[in-house]
This record gives sequence, C-alpha cells and structure tokens, in this order.
Amino acid sequence: MKLSFMTFVCPSWEIERVVRFAREAGYDGVEIRVDAGHKHGVSSKSSKDERRYVRRLFESEGVEVSSVATSVQFSFPDPVKRRENIEAAKLNIELAGDLGAKVVRIFAGRNVPELTDESAGYIAEAFTEVGEYAEEYGVCPLLETLHDIVRSADDALKVLRRVETSNFGILWNHSDIDQRSFDLLKDYIRHFHVHEEVLNPENKNVLHLARMMKSVDFDGYISLEIIRGEDLPEDLLIETAERLKGYIKQA
Repeated sequence: MKLSFMTFVCPSWEIERVVRFAREAGYDGVEIRVDAGHKHGVSSKSSKDERRYVRRLFESEGVEVSSVATSVQFSFPDPVKRRENIEAAKLNIELAGDLGAKVVRIFAGRNVPELTDESAGYIAEAFTEVGEYAEEYGVCPLLETLHDIVRSADDALKVLRRVETSNFGILWNHSDIDQRSFDLLKDYIRHFHVHEEVLNPENKNVLHLARMMKSVDFDGYISLEIIRGEDLPEDLLIETAERLKGYIKQA
C-alpha cells in the first residue's frame, strides 16, 4: 500500500511545487484532480509536450501519478449527455496513460434520484466501453463508491455485475471498510480516498485498513482527498504522511 495526496490539498500550487513537496514530505504519489481550477494546470487539454514535461518531472523526483481524478459522471439518463461523458472519460484515460497513472476516477453521479436496475445498466455499459478503450493505455477506470447514488458495497455490486470487461475497478471513498463490504469488493478495490478523519492523530483507520488490504496483496494507493478550498499547512501534510506511512509499515 502506498500513500498519495490529491491536489485539492494544495489547489494554488504549481505542478513543480506539488511534485517537489510530495517527494520531500515522503508521499509516494500525487493524485491529479482535473477540471477543478487547480493551479497545476494539468488536464486532458494539455499538449503532448506538456504531458511529457509533467511525466519527466514526476520521474525525476521519484514520485508517481497515483490517479487522475475526473468530474466525469455516467448516470445521465440522456444518452447525449452520457456520450459526452464517455468521450471525456476517454480523453482523461489518454492523459493518464501519458502520465503513467494506472487508474482514473469516475463518478456515477447524482443525475437520477437513486441507483435502479435501469441506471446501473447504462452506467455499466459506459464502464464497459471505457474499460475496453483503456486497456490500450494500461489504465483502469474506477467507480467511486460511498458517493452520490453509489452509497454502499451493494450499490457498487449492482453496477459491477453488469460490467462486461475485466478492466474495471472500485474506489472505496473512506478510510474505514467493514468486513462485509471488504468481502464483497476485495477483488476489485484499486484505490482509496481518505478524508479529514485521518488528520486526527488518534485515528488509526489507516492501520486497520492496511492490515485488511495486506491480506489480498493490495499494492495500490490511499490518497488524501481533503477539500477546504485552500492549501493545507505543509507541516500538517508532513506529519500526516509520517504517521500514515508508519501505520502502513506497521501493518
């Protein structure tokens, strides 16, 4: 298990500072949030030269792009809107491939009141298409859980069972996972988001999480997704990295 932070923790930093800080603070990777106005400036609109520059920058610091986190949503009932989002997903998959990222975060969204068999069906169809497309780039699209209309492991399974490609994974959106959810999704979880709770020195969720995922040889990332609308203090990010990396090692 490796540790990264999403660029929501440092929205005003340019990409050079982001990568340098990650290395100095002991993070293994950085999750790039695209289309959120962050100053790093990386997006599916970045030129090939810009992508090569960013990839070399990460490689020179020994830091990985742990994920490309998108705003893409697949729960639009309108097939035209859904097609727009499928095509946006493909562009971000190409970006991830160029940057060396292994996964891309995608939402179901909240464009319908709840996850039904019908909406699970067309969400799964979209993931099937982008999953097959992503194979060429060595990238896996991930469905974020515990968010919008995908509120549980059972909701995730409702989509998962309809996806017709093996190139598909789950993003668990919390630092804690109960045994039943772990048993249901353990073969598909590729990435974790953790939040404000892990900043509390008394919180040991990551230690328990690392122990559970060690049993299935998980080699992906847990990533700090902390959204305050401003940069987090560097000292806090450094202390958090040291503590969480200690839990991962202890597991």
